[in-house]
Amino acid sequence: MNTDYIKTFLAVYRAGSFVEVAKDQNLAPSSVSRSISALENLLKTRLFQRTTRNLTPTRAGEIYFERIAPLIEEMDLTHQSLIDAAATPSGRLRVTASVTYGQVVIAPRLKLFRERYPNIEVELLLSDGQVDLVNGQVDIAIRHGNLPDSTLVARKLANVTYRLVSSKTYLKQNGIPKSPDDLRQHELVTFVYDNFRYAWVFEANGDTCTLPIKPTLTISSAAAIRQCVIEGAGISLLADWMIEEDLRKGRLVELLPDWKVSGASSDSAIWLVYPSSRFIPAKSKAFANFLLS
Repeated sequence: MNTDYIKTFLAVYRAGSFVEVAKDQNLAPSSVSRSISALENLLKTRLFQRTTRNLTPTRAGEIYFERIAPLIEEMDLTHQSLIDAAATPSGRLRVTASVTYGQVVIAPRLKLFRERYPNIEVELLLSDGQVDLVNGQVDIAIRHGNLPDSTLVARKLANVTYRLVSSKTYLKQNGIPKSPDDLRQHELVTFVYDNFRYAWVFEANGDTCTLPIKPTLTISSAAAIRQCVIEGAGISLLADWMIEEDLRKGRLVELLPDWKVSGASSDSAIWLVYPSSRFIPAKSKAFANFLLS
């Protein structure tokens, strides 16, 4: 059977109009009508009731759509996956990440990615808000911490270790905490997010201590928190990926190194997230594998 007839039927069913489909496919309305008639003749069944003003699916047309649409979609996905598997990854790739992670981790690697995949045009969207992947036509999102239940597909990119840090200037003026409980006497700088704003969790030698905190500065940007702490504003909990160089160069000092410390959530990971789909484009696979390598 001619699959073009079936695809025309699906388009007409969804649009509810021969004319709309004809415009979309740059065809004459009579050509669309002939395709539907040809399909009806092959099936020996009327799929639409036609009047001068209305086009309405018959019950047979409704049943045919419900059963045939998933099969055609599966066929198209299979064909496209085989084509992409053999093709060089190409096209525009839209990626979203938090502002700080995008600046510190993703942006420095884009030159190398473009050298490997010159046919992929990368559009990096940096936002600390939750971008809607489907409505925003985003191919990949990079997200932190616990992921809410959804239809999105996720792969773990990295585990994150948080470190308790401050500047030498602050510690000289205010003393060095020797235990988690000592932090109650210090200026604390933290995120606005609930997992970090109200309590920090400390673990050592099998013991766990949840410390309620009352921050003196609460900020939505990790980069801004880092800068405040470097300038001597207090003590903060920051991810290893953003402060490794600061620790190495002495701009920041790690505190209570014998304790493992995190926010209230136990999930300290970074995730690659895709829109829900049985088929992931070659350009998205290329970028994900590049970050994971």
